Amino acid sequence: MRLATAEDFEPWVGRKVRLNTLPDPVEITLVRIERRPGLIGIDTRPPFSLFFEAPRDVYLMDASYEMDCGRGGPHEILISQLVPTDAARHYQAVFS
Repeated sequence: MRLATAEDFEPWVGRKVRLNTLPDPVEITLVRIERRPGLIGIDTRPPFSLFFEAPRDVYLMDASYEMDCGRGGPHEILISQLVPTDAARHYQAVFS
């Protein structure tokens, strides 16, 4: 099984991606990718995080969601909430 990499998501920065939620799917915007250095001596993909933004009315629980960005997916990702602002909700997905 091939693990997703930060490069798989680069074309989607600044674009909306669809999460399969019930009762209807929602769209959130991938705003940035944050890469971290890999662990020395461990041969795995370099860790990274995806950061998303959504309107205030799109409330997602911390859970796994199937994300369809139209290429190489769908990807099963674990979304966690970050502190919302007055204008938007913020979420992240961490890949280690």
